[in-house]
Amino acid sequence: MIFLVNLKYGRLTVVSEVKVNVGKRNRMFFECVCDCGNKVRIRKDCVQSGGSLSCGCLKKEQDKKNLGNHSHKKSHTRLYKIWLGMKARCNNPNVDSYTRYGGRGIKVLGDWNDDFNSFEKWALENGYEEHLTIDRIDNEKGYCPENCRWLTNKEQCNNRRNTNKINFKGEEKSLMQIHEMTGVSYDILKRRYKRGIRDESIVD
Repeated sequence: MIFLVNLKYGRLTVVSEVKVNVGKRNRMFFECVCDCGNKVRIRKDCVQSGGSLSCGCLKKEQDKKNLGNHSHKKSHTRLYKIWLGMKARCNNPNVDSYTRYGGRGIKVLGDWNDDFNSFEKWALENGYEEHLTIDRIDNEKGYCPENCRWLTNKEQCNNRRNTNKINFKGEEKSLMQIHEMTGVSYDILKRRYKRGIRDESIVD
């Protein structure tokens, strides 16, 4: 399709779109030129989903950086695993949680996507502790210094997109928060919420 030509995905520039028979199915591929000069043919869905952003040179560069991290034993740290998990759910369509992250446009932005040291520096300067998890302040935006913070698992549960919340005493509160404030059983609150009670009478 002509309108796809010259579109850029990461380091890849689309030259043409071709149909290729793979097994018993026809699949669409992009013929691309990478910024490094290599020409590659990659499945269209892999390119458009962000699964492939270069001819492979990007991974090679990252592997070199990771070797430096490995030499300092950072690959065995909890923080390094958090970084890998963050990138996997945003960049890898084969990860179960991808649909909730990369599949809806959530990305790891800036230096964080390629440089663990940059992520580590931010983490250590912004309150990281072993019992905390990374959280996006705005769930519609990606992972970057301006949109991330460290929370406990409990705090993060209250910030999830699918957390049931209502206006309670003038503030937006989750059902779990209301349970903790009032002592009313969480299961009772949840049943009342499902019946359509979305105000302070939920605790009556």
